[in-house]
Amino acid sequence: MKTNGYLIREFAKLTRVTVRTLHYYDQIGLLKPSFERPNGYRVYTDADLLKLQQIVTLKFMGFSLAEIRRLLDSKGYEAVKSLKVQAEAVKDEIARLREASRAIEQVLNRLEKDGRIHKEKLIKIMEVIQMGEDVKKGWHEKFFSEADLKKFAEVGKNYSPEAMTAYQNRWAALIEEVKKNIELDPASEKAQDLGRRWTTLLDEAYGGHPELKTKIAKAYKAGAIDKEHNMIAPEVWDFIKKVHAAAGKKC
Repeated sequence: MKTNGYLIREFAKLTRVTVRTLHYYDQIGLLKPSFERPNGYRVYTDADLLKLQQIVTLKFMGFSLAEIRRLLDSKGYEAVKSLKVQAEAVKDEIARLREASRAIEQVLNRLEKDGRIHKEKLIKIMEVIQMGEDVKKGWHEKFFSEADLKKFAEVGKNYSPEAMTAYQNRWAALIEEVKKNIELDPASEKAQDLGRRWTTLLDEAYGGHPELKTKIAKAYKAGAIDKEHNMIAPEVWDFIKKVHAAAGKKC
């Protein structure tokens, strides 16, 4: 990867995305070059390369440019989580295309052999293609629904960048305290105090959106959060669950 960035024609050649398309993405605010040199040349970076990959893949999976922009601008959007889900979707797409390819070859062989139409295989091809459209829709729903994006945006509006950093720091401190006391009896007063503080901190941001709390928990448990941002170890989740269970709550 280049460390000094890419001019637009270099970036277009590297990514096989046309200069015209890059100009358009710039105009609509979807992907702007990261900085401008003193001579006026605008420059793309490796961070822009990652963002362009997200745009290209999301577009391929059926998202509109407006939806992609809302996704990338959302505070709830994580590139690593997106890549993991995309990997699954692309594997499904590859398997589907291979199936369609086999069916097309069988139709072609029959036509070349005796000029007959292989009706069953033609129907199979159409079924596979239609299935691909369903997969794209399903992937859209698997990632973030439009309602989820709006809710994450609502949560984000309550925090300035400084306030968000402070909120994350409070989480880090509480998680570290839980780790130090993880051998406690979950029913003990100290453990129960940790559980109450956990709930209070979670409710501060997501109390008005209980369904988001559930999705966040599932994302952690499913390993959809990368190691760099995964603050909550499995043993911490297990301890808090036991604490809440001891208090007669569901976690």
